[in-house]
Amino acid sequence: MGTASGGQRSQGAGTAIGMIYWLHLLGRRLASTLPLRLSYALAARGGTLVYYLWASKRRHAVANFRQILGPAGAHLAPRLARASFANYGRYLVDMLRLSGRECRALDGRLVVDGLEHIAAAFARGRGLIMVGAHLGNSDLGGAIFATRGYPVHVIAERLHPPRWNALVQATRRDCGLRVIETTAHPREILRVLRRNEALCLLVDRPLHQDGAGVPVRFFGAPTRVPAGAATLALRTGAALLAACLVRVGDGFRLEVRPVREVARSGDRAADVQQLTQHVMDALAEFIRRYPEQWFMFRPMWPAHRGATASSSADGDPVASSHALTPV
Repeated sequence: MGTASGGQRSQGAGTAIGMIYWLHLLGRRLASTLPLRLSYALAARGGTLVYYLWASKRRHAVANFRQILGPAGAHLAPRLARASFANYGRYLVDMLRLSGRECRALDGRLVVDGLEHIAAAFARGRGLIMVGAHLGNSDLGGAIFATRGYPVHVIAERLHPPRWNALVQATRRDCGLRVIETTAHPREILRVLRRNEALCLLVDRPLHQDGAGVPVRFFGAPTRVPAGAATLALRTGAALLAACLVRVGDGFRLEVRPVREVARSGDRAADVQQLTQHVMDALAEFIRRYPEQWFMFRPMWPAHRGATASSSADGDPVASSHALTPV
């Protein structure tokens, strides 16, 4: 009986995974066929419904927003969390519509603030590391840079089933993105920077549950996050910029800011920790301005799980960097 039950569960999981490809195709067809405003409206309502139905994700999001808002604004956390779920629905519409043609069309609805920092970064000749958070539409931001002719690489895991992976990677290539698989040797990542090209990473992934990453203070509370971006920047001398692409009205706004540099102390672990702290400080400024577009549906801080943060500061290996989320 136990073997049969296990086999049934395995078969059910395999069927569900196999359906992802067809659901992606169906969603892309609907998103590209329906009027954009209608797609956004339906997706926002769907996101709001998920907010009410998925209790654990709702609790995590509300707890995260309470930390951001502080005691004086904590009563607003449920409203912000609900808005975040609705915006995540709109984000999914943009991702389903993603193509090279769509990116070029969206470029006309885009306001860029800080483009000069990118030019200055490439002028240094040591490559560019662009760090972001789960804020707005980081995938679309990288794709728009690529369609503008910048050499942009993203690190992505291989998806299953294989034909879904092929569909997603073909979409990325159509937008001009160059994909590095998570199984690639670290030397491949280093080559990107040595060729003075750009590498895009998301770094607001909480790692406190496993004690991995490095400790930082984020919105006044301790947590742990990946240190791959800081490790790479210190090892290669690559420029380090923080960026976000957020929805503003019927268009988008792309903001780029330099990350504060650190004076090398001779203590590699301390330097990595300090630079990672500067990265998180830069991202916190973006999130403060656009909190309803921050998609963090798991505990960002250990206090939300009844745990405490470790104070060790060992640098992550390069491969620990978290890349752009799959399309």
